[in-house]
Amino acid sequence: MPLEIVFPLLGLSKGKGRIVEWLKSEGDKVERREIIAKIETDKVVTELESPASGILRKILIPENVEIETLTVIAVITQEGEELPEKYVTQKSTVEATTAIPSSMEGKDFSNLETTLSGANIIAVPFVRKLAKEYDVDLSLISGSGPGGRITKEDVINASKQGIPAITQSIGEKDELQVRTEPLSLMRNTIARRMVESFETPHFYLTVEIDAQKLQEVREDLLQSINDKIGINVTITDIIIMASAKAIEDNPLINCNYDNGKVNYFNQVNIGLVTAVEGGLLVPVIFNASKKSIMEIVKTRDDLVKKARERRLTSQEMRNSTFTISNLGMFGIDWFSAILQPPEAAILAVGRITARAVVRNGQIIARPTLIITLTIDHRVLDGKIGAEYLQSLKNYLENPVSM
Repeated sequence: MPLEIVFPLLGLSKGKGRIVEWLKSEGDKVERREIIAKIETDKVVTELESPASGILRKILIPENVEIETLTVIAVITQEGEELPEKYVTQKSTVEATTAIPSSMEGKDFSNLETTLSGANIIAVPFVRKLAKEYDVDLSLISGSGPGGRITKEDVINASKQGIPAITQSIGEKDELQVRTEPLSLMRNTIARRMVESFETPHFYLTVEIDAQKLQEVREDLLQSINDKIGINVTITDIIIMASAKAIEDNPLINCNYDNGKVNYFNQVNIGLVTAVEGGLLVPVIFNASKKSIMEIVKTRDDLVKKARERRLTSQEMRNSTFTISNLGMFGIDWFSAILQPPEAAILAVGRITARAVVRNGQIIARPTLIITLTIDHRVLDGKIGAEYLQSLKNYLENPVSM
């Protein structure tokens, strides 16, 4: 009997997602567990396997359309099996939007000097590459595939009809040309959470750290940890450990605001802001205050790799109680990080660099590090934040004490 393919539930609760790319077309034979599409949720891009062998008879959801998880996206049938009537007449969720505007029908494209701005071009990378080879402008093609997707045959036919690529350069009197793309689900999530963050009353506290011993300890640990687990310890690893220890010393900062209440956590889970293609992810190091430096190094390395390969599970990005954002490796001296709701605090870390400081009445160059704490003023006050930063400063300036 026909088998419905649903958009999978990748976490513990329903959410939204979209199909990034169909790797199979209607009518193609597929094998069980064969990859048929790339899909995306707000945190993860992954591959979708076929649940059974058969023929991909009907694609119901085209690429780049936001849908709810558990939505039926396609139907598989067996050879000679009839497609249910409800799917025979059902169209894709969106209609094609790449048709040539009526105002341009019948015009001679050979002298065309304008572009179609904002056209929703639906085409797989192979077809886009083919269009470049044939010197064809995809925005002038009406796709014949599911949901208006442009196929290989559409490009070849357009080439035969003489539809050109547009090579006009922008001059002083030309209109500004714009390429419009929909926000990814990840960027939509980031946008929503940033609005939530700026609705939270918060303020910043900044201190400067003498990083001389921090650098020395990192150098001392580098070879020994690498010999044991094959991973280099970083300044970030030591900051994670120090931050977790400082939270243990100042447990009031390990909390969040909850609709008129305050939740205090007995576990220190450190989120680490990680840059990935298309946005940011925040994997979590659980029970960071109980981990050795070697355990932190190994956990951080594994999570960052998985984040950059978009292999993190939803469980690995949940239940952080405090977050660290480090831009020092990008040459940033100082910045203030944005709260990650519902957390009450986030630490921003700049780069270690030589600065002029006074020691024993003398001005000398000394490696220093500037860190800034952002806190939710609904549940935390300046005194609590200052005490936390004092503990953290002590650990970072005397890391052997950990």
